[in-house]
Amino acid sequence: MVHSEADRRAVAARLDGIYVIVGPTHTRGRSVIEVAHSAIDGGACAIQLRDKTSSPTELLNTSERLRLLCTDAEVLLIVNDDPHMASQVGADGVHVGQDDASVAMCRAVLNAHQIIGRSNATVEEVQESIQQGADYVAVGAMFQTSTKLDTRPAGIDILATAVQVANVPVVAIGGINADNIGLIATAGADVACVASAVTNAADPKRATKELLHNFESARSR
Repeated sequence: MVHSEADRRAVAARLDGIYVIVGPTHTRGRSVIEVAHSAIDGGACAIQLRDKTSSPTELLNTSERLRLLCTDAEVLLIVNDDPHMASQVGADGVHVGQDDASVAMCRAVLNAHQIIGRSNATVEEVQESIQQGADYVAVGAMFQTSTKLDTRPAGIDILATAVQVANVPVVAIGGINADNIGLIATAGADVACVASAVTNAADPKRATKELLHNFESARSR
């Protein structure tokens, strides 16, 4: 194992608990920075910036502010679908979908220590992502979700199988909330990734704390 791969594994190993996706379209009128700050205060292990609406200048500004916030809090910052932005602002990594930039393309752009996560809806896709060099795999959608309309269903059985075959952290995503997060933990996921359950909450800090409590309680049983 080369040193850079060991570094990436160490970064990816910090994915444990609640991973929150933030973006300007799901904040109840609050700034992305404010919502991210609250999620971090609530115990989030990672923040992903997913922003498909802002201008390049606005996106760069938000990314840089989030990097400072996450670095100070020792929380991972992941940029959605933009390895160039992730590299430019010094984020901890990038997340891509099945139809986005390939793992190889991202690796060519990123610094050696930056991680790559990839979305998957089947066990075969999970195995392929790992073979391509993904540092973590996201599995979903777990449940029905209104945050992202083009997701494919995966479900608990696929998540549980993915946990068995994966040698990298497994992130469950899609429709997860305080009521169903226990199922994610019981299936063995390392991380529960949420968006609206935190970003649309009246109190994002409290919502994150509740999610983390329910997740850890289910894992300990």
